[in-house]
Amino acid sequence: MDFTYFNQLILILALSVITIAFFKRFNIPESLGYLSVGIFIGPTSSGLISNDFDISLLAEIGVVFLLFTLGLEFSVKTIRTMKREVFGLGGMQVLLSMIGLFGLLNFLGISLFDSFVISSALALSSTAIVSKELTQRNELRSRQGQLAIGVLLFQDIAAVLFLILIPTIAGSHESSLISSLSSTLIKGILFVLAMLAAGKWLLPRVFHEVARSRSEELFVLTALMTALMAAWIAHTLGLSMALGGFVAGMMLGESNYKHQVEADIRPFRDVLLGLFFVSVGLMLNMTTLKAHWPMILLATISLILFKLTVVAVLSYTFGEDKKVSLKAAISLCQGGEFCFALIALAAQYGQMGGDIASTVLAVTILSMIIAPLLIRNSHLFTRMIQQNRTNRILTEHKDEEIRKKTAHIQHHTLICGYGRVGQTITRFLAQEGKSYVVLDEDPLHVEEAGHAGDPVFYGDCRRIELLEAVGLDRASQVVICIDRADSALRIVKAIREKILSVPILVRTRHFDEAELLKRAGATVVIPEVLESSLLIVKHVMLMLGFAPDLVRERIKHTREHRYEILNGYYPGLNDYLMSSDTCEHRHAVTVGEKCALQGQSIDNLEFDGHKVAVAEIRRDNQILMPHPGMILMPEDIVILKGSSSAIAKVEKHFS
Repeated sequence: MDFTYFNQLILILALSVITIAFFKRFNIPESLGYLSVGIFIGPTSSGLISNDFDISLLAEIGVVFLLFTLGLEFSVKTIRTMKREVFGLGGMQVLLSMIGLFGLLNFLGISLFDSFVISSALALSSTAIVSKELTQRNELRSRQGQLAIGVLLFQDIAAVLFLILIPTIAGSHESSLISSLSSTLIKGILFVLAMLAAGKWLLPRVFHEVARSRSEELFVLTALMTALMAAWIAHTLGLSMALGGFVAGMMLGESNYKHQVEADIRPFRDVLLGLFFVSVGLMLNMTTLKAHWPMILLATISLILFKLTVVAVLSYTFGEDKKVSLKAAISLCQGGEFCFALIALAAQYGQMGGDIASTVLAVTILSMIIAPLLIRNSHLFTRMIQQNRTNRILTEHKDEEIRKKTAHIQHHTLICGYGRVGQTITRFLAQEGKSYVVLDEDPLHVEEAGHAGDPVFYGDCRRIELLEAVGLDRASQVVICIDRADSALRIVKAIREKILSVPILVRTRHFDEAELLKRAGATVVIPEVLESSLLIVKHVMLMLGFAPDLVRERIKHTREHRYEILNGYYPGLNDYLMSSDTCEHRHAVTVGEKCALQGQSIDNLEFDGHKVAVAEIRRDNQILMPHPGMILMPEDIVILKGSSSAIAKVEKHFS
């Protein structure tokens, strides 16, 4: 039995494990790690992988799973609300990008057919990279995320048309272009209708029966089969496998099983998607790159700037905020995986090859390597762009409309963020007849609430002008319940620069964030993790038979002492890999028999100026709280509290 394929696959996986662990340690995008592995072991670099090695099928399945999970987030209802983004913005982006690139390539003396293939290939962006990065940054449902996904959906549709057009144009004497397009259009409509019917009547019943069996293995198999079956049907009809996976996910997006299906698919998706990025790296021809690297680098930068300009201008023309337009443009300015398929297809018909094809592939791969870094730092680029006078006029016009709609509301609660926490607050306020106004950046939230008649408005809560437009000076209190602590901090600072008296309540996740918000001027900060811990502790103690008064007193004492007993935690492996030095950890050390600290009072422990404190001491199986004058004894187990680096530096004192 020939184990050559298996051996090379093991090599890829082994190098991927080492590389991704290293990249995660320094918070570098994983996709760059996989790309690096592919480039390093490619046939034109180290030669560890031979030319005949092919993982394209596994890689394509990874993209199918990615689009399937993406479809779970974008149901039919969502797509209907995004038709302007998909067909309007997406259609114009592909058309204008193709026209600009085609004109430039033709001007450089490249043939009409080659210019068409290259321009159509480079007009498309990477669904895999953009979707993965937006998901990891929790921006999939942000406005820029929705614009990017809308454009990508149209690009997937356009890619199918390009895959039909290229062989048709190459052999135009053999087939009719109109009949081929008509046939594909009919197939596409029938496929979508069939999936709609299956998603409404068949799939919910199938998953209901599977769920009743209470077999985790059966549920996973059903989820995998659903994604792969849809991809296979789409491929059989001559459509994109990735598009088939997306439609299948979209059908299940309305069901009650979407979250469980997504959780089951994720491990397969991430591993196979990693192989996709490795396969992209394998395609990079290092010989061509070394021979023409100045031209390739210039072409890559030019492509990124050109596509960024097209998307940014179009988004702004469609009425989007300049910051949102720029972030969406940064997400879409790279080349995409369909470029490889289109170039390969043209080469099959003898119309393209050699240095031109290698150069285009190199430009596409380099742009895909740069893309994750651009997306992750998009907020830095947008901060450097100042709003011009036209944008200020448009913004002021929107603010004035909101000001008129909320002018009659007095003594209200101003809520920033309309997620699950914000919506819960508004329901209780409405039940008690209390007035409120909400600002949120998710257009779907705003649209749904607007249909219900609720005072929810679209806008950036960090803009003090918008806060004033919704009656900040008339508000009884401000409640900030958005996920990003840095944004919440900016809102608090902006309010305190204008109004000092209004109470500000902030919901955050961790205690270290709470301290920053308190110093910035927040009246009350609710650390979500600590409060949920207290709620669980309350029920644990009550179920153990403790008196309710005692439990209430313990909880009250913890809150009054700023969650002191809950501060810090024993870190796990993931915490050491991912956390920064701002997190407060706990670490246990033992006072050795030859330790210089034994017999000393804890009052004298300075630890060379490092910010480390003694949280508690374990002695003779008892937990002792530190107090002035307490003496350290041999074999005492001391629980230190502080950052990981600080604890590591003082731990030597106990040896």
